[in-house]
Amino acid sequence: MTQTPTFIVSAGRSGSTWLAKMINSHPEILCVSDILEPVGTIPYFDASLKVSGKEFFRVLSQESLAQRIKHWRKRRNEELLFLPEKDEMVSLLLCYTLPFLTGGKNPMVLYEKVRDEIESWQEDIMPEHFIRFCEFLRDDFQKKVWVERTGGGLAHINKILQNWPEAKVIHNYRDGRETAISMMGGSFFRLYYELLQDPDLSPEWDMDSFDRGVSVMGRLWNRWVVDAEECLSKIPSFQKMHVGFENLNSDLRSNLLNIASFILGRENNDIDEEWVQNNKFPSRKPDLKFEKLNDEDQNKLFFSCKEGLKRLRYI
Repeated sequence: MTQTPTFIVSAGRSGSTWLAKMINSHPEILCVSDILEPVGTIPYFDASLKVSGKEFFRVLSQESLAQRIKHWRKRRNEELLFLPEKDEMVSLLLCYTLPFLTGGKNPMVLYEKVRDEIESWQEDIMPEHFIRFCEFLRDDFQKKVWVERTGGGLAHINKILQNWPEAKVIHNYRDGRETAISMMGGSFFRLYYELLQDPDLSPEWDMDSFDRGVSVMGRLWNRWVVDAEECLSKIPSFQKMHVGFENLNSDLRSNLLNIASFILGRENNDIDEEWVQNNKFPSRKPDLKFEKLNDEDQNKLFFSCKEGLKRLRYI
């Protein structure tokens, strides 16, 4: 069954992993998580590239960035659910996407099933292969719809809408000041920033060596949000939804019901009500850190993300 592609886009560090876990627990919704590499060019968006199923799987399961693998070997993060011993097997597919669906258990059985299925496909363009991949996972887990969610996927909203202009989009966001501080603590964002400055960054670059001020993350967040909001302003209201981290926390039940209704394209029913009633979703209320900065750092950070804060009505 072909459905309307649905994407949750986020700058990252905005509660999107938390949201993805809750959504994936819905009996009718499958969440394809962390399959879009936020760094660099995404091959799945290239409609001019026509490949076989075998070639598509090779791209889908390709080895992750050397700097990321080096860091993972030293320090695993919360979202890293599986780490193969061989570097050539370390991919977003095997480390993030599939173990997210298997509950953190060894994903190799699912990996082999996905590989066997995809390698049997006929030649097609990349975006069609990507949709078929999401639909295969949806059907394999006996869900009705799929939604894709990648932390940092906000950077690709323009390409998403270019390929699938009818797509539904949920923009998940958080106060940019708190987001930027959290981004500074996330290894991926330090790597992303350095790759923007130097695409040929040494594989031996150490993420712990990053010593730039937090305002660089504020500017990165600001650019993503401003660009995304301009893209979203061009599509009809029924195709988009905004979900603020703070609002989600303040009334989790109502917000989850609204999100399910938007994704499924129908009014809420007993299935949705049972979903929010029977699941004890954990609260996410991290300590606020912006007010703990000194005055100079507060001012620098505020002005680095001021426009994005305006767009999202935080000021």
